[in-house]
Order: sequence, then C-alpha cells, then structure tokens
Amino acid sequence: MKEPKRYNEPISKKRSSIKTVILLLAIALVAGFILWLQFAPEPVKESKEKPPEVEEATEEAKSPTDPEIETEKPENPEGTVINETPKPTPPEKDISKPDVTQPVVEEERVEERDQEAILASLLPTVYTVYTESQQGSGFLYNDKGDIVTNAHVVEGYSTVTVVNNTGQEFVGNVIGISDTVDVALIRVDEITGKQPMEMDLMQSTVGTSVIAIGSPNNKSNTATTGKVTSTGRDFDENFIYTDLYEIDASIAPGSSGGPLIDALSEKVIGINSIILTDNPAIGYSIPIYSVYQMLKNWEANPLAIKEPVQPNLEDAYFDEELLANFIEGYMTLYTYAQNEVNFSYLEGYLLPGSQVYRTEREAINSLKGKNNVFTVEKFQIDDITIEDKRSLVTTTIETKVAQKDKEPSIIKEQVLYEVIIDEYGDYMIQAVTKTNLTEPEDTESTDEETEEPPVEEEPIEEEPPSTESESSELEAPAVPAAE
Repeated sequence: MKEPKRYNEPISKKRSSIKTVILLLAIALVAGFILWLQFAPEPVKESKEKPPEVEEATEEAKSPTDPEIETEKPENPEGTVINETPKPTPPEKDISKPDVTQPVVEEERVEERDQEAILASLLPTVYTVYTESQQGSGFLYNDKGDIVTNAHVVEGYSTVTVVNNTGQEFVGNVIGISDTVDVALIRVDEITGKQPMEMDLMQSTVGTSVIAIGSPNNKSNTATTGKVTSTGRDFDENFIYTDLYEIDASIAPGSSGGPLIDALSEKVIGINSIILTDNPAIGYSIPIYSVYQMLKNWEANPLAIKEPVQPNLEDAYFDEELLANFIEGYMTLYTYAQNEVNFSYLEGYLLPGSQVYRTEREAINSLKGKNNVFTVEKFQIDDITIEDKRSLVTTTIETKVAQKDKEPSIIKEQVLYEVIIDEYGDYMIQAVTKTNLTEPEDTESTDEETEEPPVEEEPIEEEPPSTESESSELEAPAVPAAE
C-alpha cells in the first residue's frame, strides 16, 4: 500500500515566515511600550503641572494661554463688544478706496467728508415748520409734496408755514394728524414732484451711527451725530410713545419732526420727537417703520381743509451766507462724485436740462476706469454778486489729482457759478465757467529759466500777468453765454 504524498515546504520559506513573525512581534512590543510610555504616566504629570503654567502665563501673558484668556473674557462683556464692532467697520471700508498707505490719517477725513456729503444731499429735503405758537422741523416723505413732522408741532392748526433750507416759504396743509401717536403729515402743493428722502423700514440696532437733522432753537440746516444707544423705549405723556430709538445725538426744542438718518445707508430711520428735561443729552426718535402705514393712509385719504388760511409768505430770495453754504455743499459732493464716479451726487444741485448738467455728467462719467483720487487742497469764495433773478459766485479751487504710476498734480481753477431759484424754491446751478490757472504758472516758470542766460528777454516777464488779467476779464461776461 502506497503512502499518501505530503507536501513539504521548502526550508527557505519556513525560515522567512519565522523571521516575519518575529519581526511583527518585536514591532508590536516596541509600539506597545511607546504607547504605554506616552499615555500611562503623562496624564499624571500634566495634571500636576497645569496650574502653575496658567498662573505664570497670566502674569507673563505667554502665547499658549492667550486663547484661554480671550475665550473667558468675552463671556462677560460680550454685549458691548458686539455693539462696538460694527462702529469702525463703515469708515474702514471707505478708507480702503482712497488711501491705503495712510489708513489712520485718512479715516477721520473720510468720516467727515462722508458726513458733509450726506448733509449736502439731504438738506434740500429738510424743512422748518412754523405755526403761530410752535416751531419744529420736518422732511419730505414722498413726491406728492408731503412732509412728515410731529403732531405736537402742528396741533390745533390746519394750515402752517413751511420753509426750505434756502429760506423759501410755502403754505402747508395738514392732511393727517394722530391724537395718540405724535405724528402728522403736511402737504405742500408747490413742491409736488420733488424727489423725497429714502425710508428704511427695517428696525435699527443698538450701535447704529445716526445723524439728526432739523432746526433746533430755530437754527435751520443743523445736524448732530451720535449713535442709537437703546431701542424699545416707551413713554406716555400727552402722546403714546412706543418702541422708541434712544440716541445720544443732541436734539433740542425745534428739532421735533426732523429726520433721524442712518449714517451708513443715508436713509430715514426715525422722527426726532422728545427729550427728557432731567437728561437733555439723550433724545428719542419714533421709528419710521412703526408709523409708515399710517402715513400711507393719510397720503391716500387726506383730511379736508376746514378753514384754509393763507399766511403772509416771503418769496424766495438770495442771501450771501446761504449761497456760500450752497456752493460749499456742492464742492463737497463734487469731489465725492469724482472719486466714486457717481454723477447722482450732483443731480440735486445742477439745473435739469441745462448745458452744465450734461457737461458735468459727461465729465464725471469720463473718469471710469482711471482710478484717479481727487482731494481739494484749497477752496475759497472770492466774490458773491446778487442780481434780481440770478447770483454769481466766484471761487478759487486747488485740487490734487493722484494717478497710478504718476506723481500727484495740482490743478488750480477759478470757477464762476451762476445760481438761480427753481420752481421748488431751491437754489440750482444753471451755468459754470472754469478758468484754468495752472497753465499760466507753468509758462512763467519756463520763461524764468530761459530768461537767465539772455538778458534781452526780460520784457517777456511782463506778458504773463497781462494775459492772466485779460483771460479773467474775458471769461466773466461769458457766463450768460453758457446759459
């Protein structure tokens, strides 16, 4: 009987398999020993050493403990930190556009210019309201000539006097007033079609930067800045005040009815209404969203005028101070329009349909893609001439223009503005004449260089002044031609 054949592994394979097993066991033992060294004794050592590390780190402010301190501290003042973080955000965004090399210095300038630009664009839609016993403020709410104010300003009157920022007086009829909420609506037919302010119907939050505009103590065109310090405040005195904005922007008697503006969106968020006698530094504003539907109802269903009274009105007039403020506001917006390439900033100052309206629109639009930065280095009003139907304002302007890969240049101009009063009683620029004063200075400097070697060319020095005077004399009467 034959025995079954058995398979015998080669000796070399047996040895290699034994070696493999031994290596695996050795690796496992070494790995286990290493893991044991790391995990077995270390927790005991760390638990003993942690307290002194924290104490030392708090004294020396070492980096390993910085995250722990940051995570513990915000738990208590979290509310204040959240309220403060949005505050610097708007100026930082604006600063990055005009100047990157000096963000700290330019931050304050940009904030001031932004505020001036906001005021210059909004003042034509802010009004002073007069009755025989009260003086308050108001703002244009729609294109039907309706002006929002407080009920306590016009209470007991159906007809009031409304004055714009240039002193033009209008007759206003009270078409809506509430007995419980301190809000009223005045209609002025003469300003129908004028562009109103924009409304923000969302609730504002604590920390919102605001601008309060009005006529405190009968001082028109007055604005103060501050922030929303609280929301949801309620009072009950003559009227029921609910969900008010508390603000630290100063308001005073006469400010009642004026707009509260969100400094970032430049929209109306509230109606400045009351101050507390024991703390006049704090004011309160009615949120516009809370009374918007009431205003819409009055707009659609106005009250009938029971006893129309026509007060003695003063016609629109030119005033040197008002003209100076008007041109200064225009110049502020003009620089803003150049830097942002946004002609809409100038639409409220240039007479629609005029040649200067078209010319300036083309000039602003031509700056697209050039990335120039304009800064007014000097601005002064040289002369104001008031005539029957127009006024002439002469100014001198020096503007620095910064361009990519080029040294900044200075442009000197003499600008003559022709101002009229439009159908709404507002000042409007009808024509502009610009005289470039930079070129004569350049020619003078080149002449001086050529004059030094030859003495015979000295008489040339007298020619540039004469050409300057001739150019200025010829350009002044050119204003009517620009009409």
